[in-house]
Amino acid sequence: MSWNNRGRFVSPSDAEERRQRQPTNLAEKYDISDFDLFCAYHLGITKEGTYQFQNVHQVAKQFGVNAAIIKQLLADFGIDSDTIIHSDFDLAGAQVDIMLAPPGVDLFDIGRQYYMAFRSAPKRNRNWFKELEEAARDNERIFGRKD
Repeated sequence: MSWNNRGRFVSPSDAEERRQRQPTNLAEKYDISDFDLFCAYHLGITKEGTYQFQNVHQVAKQFGVNAAIIKQLLADFGIDSDTIIHSDFDLAGAQVDIMLAPPGVDLFDIGRQYYMAFRSAPKRNRNWFKELEEAARDNERIFGRKD
């Protein structure tokens, strides 16, 4: 968690510009690039170029660091979950494409396309109340009214 000097929580996406101006030296110290971390953490691409679902601890092991460093780098690079969820990037679609890619396809090539799509995706504010209402209406339409 991050707090500003007034005691207000600052989400990673709120602090993106500040992070870009004051990056940590962890990326250089551990030789981890934003693209490689995006591929491993969000797309499940292993260093061997295969797909495997990986949690933060497995990604940390892949890079030879601990989970706290991975979490910090995700924030430093602006590829943390909060930043992605507040963009128009379709992460779920990208993950499915990687999972279902036929054998022999270079997953890093596909990953690069998705990384560039994420970086160019516009930011947006999510209206969670509206999204929940729409989901409830869809559920009612599909499954019937709950009495």
